[in-house]
Amino acid sequence: KQWYQRRVRGLFSSVISSVLWSVFYQAMANINPFDAAPRIDYADLKSGHATDLVRQAVSEFAFFYIVNIPDFDALAELNTMKGYFSQSNEQKDMCASVKNNPKNENVLRGYGFSKGADTVERIEEVFNIGQFEEKDTEKRASNAERISREPNVWPPTDGSFDGDHFKKVMKKGFETRMKISKMVIKTLSEVIDSPRFSEMFGDSEFTSFYLKKYKERNEKNNVGIYSEDSGYSMVSEDGQDLAVPSHVDTTITLLTTYNNGGLQAMYKGCWYEVPSLLGSILFMSGWLITELTDGLLPSLRHRVVDIKRDRYSLPFFMNPSFNADISQSWTSGKETETGKTYKTFGPWQVVQLHRDEPLLLTSTSLF
Repeated sequence: KQWYQRRVRGLFSSVISSVLWSVFYQAMANINPFDAAPRIDYADLKSGHATDLVRQAVSEFAFFYIVNIPDFDALAELNTMKGYFSQSNEQKDMCASVKNNPKNENVLRGYGFSKGADTVERIEEVFNIGQFEEKDTEKRASNAERISREPNVWPPTDGSFDGDHFKKVMKKGFETRMKISKMVIKTLSEVIDSPRFSEMFGDSEFTSFYLKKYKERNEKNNVGIYSEDSGYSMVSEDGQDLAVPSHVDTTITLLTTYNNGGLQAMYKGCWYEVPSLLGSILFMSGWLITELTDGLLPSLRHRVVDIKRDRYSLPFFMNPSFNADISQSWTSGKETETGKTYKTFGPWQVVQLHRDEPLLLTSTSLF
């Protein structure tokens, strides 16, 4: 009888142990490392008290959130963007780049779109805003440098759409991100101990503020969005429909995802969902910045999976000055791999934009 009781207790203990281990492993599998990504307060960034936290964030995660941003109404910004994209195609085409509307003169700023391979519907739309409002009258060394200073185009008030309100909200959004990016760049200069880093962003002519709308799509819709030689694949290794391919950005990115899911990033070889924090702006740096800082500022590989409904996001790309020297590292002074072909940022950026912005540009738009 005692032997039988011991046997039952042993079996019971084994079952309980198995269940507990199963629960433990399931819990471990559900842990998202990005839940621990730092949330850096705007006030600390502004006052210079965030250097250590920024150093930790870029080293461990290659991104961080900026929170408690004064006078930043994310929902108002999102609703204004939705209002613009809800207009008719005819209305939106009034601000389309010359690629999409030959009647217009704007090349880089304004509205652009992409159609699916098997549909006439516009499955991805963009509206690009820069820092200039007046036409550049100075003599420039190249057409690309002139276009980098291209003035914004703004949609008019038409029917139920208030163009003046749109301009007011989006100019404020641009200015907010410009201010934040300068604070981030100053902090990063301290993190990597390189005053030269800040100096390279003096004019930042190609800096762009992209309003983005992605519609639900399938694998067929994604065919032909990017050229075959772009290096991008809209086919994921795990079979998910993508809205944005796996990639690494190039320079400084401030990304606003509002309350939309879909953004995923690579962490130690695995994809994880990047939590959406309404009211926050997410920072990440790109591969050119990694190269120019000898790896001190790692870049983040990320993608966007299709969430099967309309998705809105707003990336802001803070770029170095057109004539910034990229031939040497900004930290060690060593020759960069990029510098073997391009000495300054502008000509290099032209190649990147022709590859990365098919919604706005042709392969020769900036020449």
